[in-house]
Amino acid sequence: MSAAAGAGILAAVKEALLDLLYPRECAVCGVRLDGPGRLSICAGCDGAMGWIAPPACPRCGASKPAAACGECEGREFRFAGATALGKYDGRLRDFVLALKFRGARHLADEFGRRLAATAPRTADAVVPVPMSRWKLLLRGYNAASLLAERFAAHAGLPYVADALRKVKRTKAQADLEREERLVNPRGAYRAAGVKGTVILVDDVLTTGATANACTEALLQAGAAEVHVAVVAR
Repeated sequence: MSAAAGAGILAAVKEALLDLLYPRECAVCGVRLDGPGRLSICAGCDGAMGWIAPPACPRCGASKPAAACGECEGREFRFAGATALGKYDGRLRDFVLALKFRGARHLADEFGRRLAATAPRTADAVVPVPMSRWKLLLRGYNAASLLAERFAAHAGLPYVADALRKVKRTKAQADLEREERLVNPRGAYRAAGVKGTVILVDDVLTTGATANACTEALLQAGAAEVHVAVVAR
């Protein structure tokens, strides 16, 4: 038996033992996961999610109809384009909420891997949308930071954790009406130490107001162009 074959058998045995001691379960429905390719999402949930199939709108990442994109037509974006894995509803929304609020941090690797396969693969920095220190203290982690780090690792791009800072407390976007959302994040972010093309990573893109505010700060700090990558749109 060759050394490579022996190592493969050993790895398979180790994985089987780990599955026996620590069975893998779907992060939302809890069904037992089988097979090495599924670590966080079962086949049933995967098939129920509203993944966005190409070609998507290059400006906002939404599903692109035959005519103009109704999601972003008439809106002003400071970022050059956006990539989203799926629509923020149904089962995908459940998984995003599990990542953000229920401690399912391992989902960041799953979504980061999928983003790396669809988002731009050339950039000078991958930067997460930051939280305020107070919210980070309360929640314990920033889902956008976890996503950005795993996306950068899978895409082979530099991850810059502290390029952006939140310098002003804002109301939660989810608690506001649309018109309030558009102005709420303005001036809330500062950036430093960036240049060239930046990929800005967040969990969800809705009105684009937060992404716009972060992009403005990045451009002022020296970035030439900003692209947005999110799990859901």
